[in-house]
Amino acid sequence: MRSVITTALGLILFSVLLIATGQISEFHGTRQESSVVLEWATEYESSLKAFELQRSVDQTTWLKIGSVSATGNSTDKTSYSFIDNSVYKSSEAIFYYQIVMIDQSGQRTVHDTVVSVSGSSGIRHTWGSIKATFR
Repeated sequence: MRSVITTALGLILFSVLLIATGQISEFHGTRQESSVVLEWATEYESSLKAFELQRSVDQTTWLKIGSVSATGNSTDKTSYSFIDNSVYKSSEAIFYYQIVMIDQSGQRTVHDTVVSVSGSSGIRHTWGSIKATFR
């Protein structure tokens, strides 16, 4: 009976790994000067080829801004990062980012978390207010 349960659990786990190419456990972005640093981690990977990073200003139209190669197959937590240097230093826009996971067969899966990063900097606004006070 025990071997039947073990076999069944093994088949379920194998099926889940075939369907899911990876599990992203965290995804966040931070503005730094004129760039945005995106960081994410996977809890496991199975036949994963790459991550495609996309940016939007309206969450409707997405632009590919780069890609990062995946470890491929791993049961350990793996951390990744990407720097978006194409945002404008003085932009007041809010930028939205998403990750598309691409497996070895080319199948693309959009991760369900969208990260938003404000284009404005509180320090610049504060400094601008201070300068305006002395005019």
